Amino acid sequence: MKKIVLLALAIAFCYTVAEAQSKQAFYNTPYKTRNSGSFNKSANLLTFSYGFPNVSMSGYAHKGNNSVGFGPVYAKYEHGIIDEVGIGGQLAHSTGKYDYGSNQSEKVNILHLAILGYYHFNKLIPVRQLDVYAGSGLAFRNRVVRYSDDFYDNHTDTDVTLAVKVGARYYFKDNIAFYGEAGYDDMSDVNLGVSFRF
Repeated sequence: MKKIVLLALAIAFCYTVAEAQSKQAFYNTPYKTRNSGSFNKSANLLTFSYGFPNVSMSGYAHKGNNSVGFGPVYAKYEHGIIDEVGIGGQLAHSTGKYDYGSNQSEKVNILHLAILGYYHFNKLIPVRQLDVYAGSGLAFRNRVVRYSDDFYDNHTDTDVTLAVKVGARYYFKDNIAFYGEAGYDDMSDVNLGVSFRF
């Protein structure tokens, strides 16, 4: 038993030393040529996610209680332009229905489009499977509210806002990653999903 414990400790020590040497070699490489491999200029990323809470429904007085809601759901694309910088866009959609009387309802349909630039920390974090990034850009949101009766007027509003995001991908396979993101885009505060790298 004592030999097994000693062997396990020796393996753990060797692994720790190897990791430390690997990290030291990474940071000793000049910044310009350094790259963990989590992102590069030839990367193409396609991401699908679900956001919460649904902040896209806020900002005006609803006439009743929310009985049904869905989204926002996101589809995102990003292309690398240099090893740590990418550019891309996101499309999001959400919908909701508010009941306020006998067979009377308010339906809300929201479409969102954003163009964003991203900075990836692949030259600072020496973990190939971990892609940490920050991004910002312009977001356009169109919200249509329709009522089932003529007592209230249907209306549409369009907003242009600054979107700011921070997020991470963890690649559990070479080209598939779990994805999480937080920030402001006038749709949700957090979204979770999966990314595919091509």
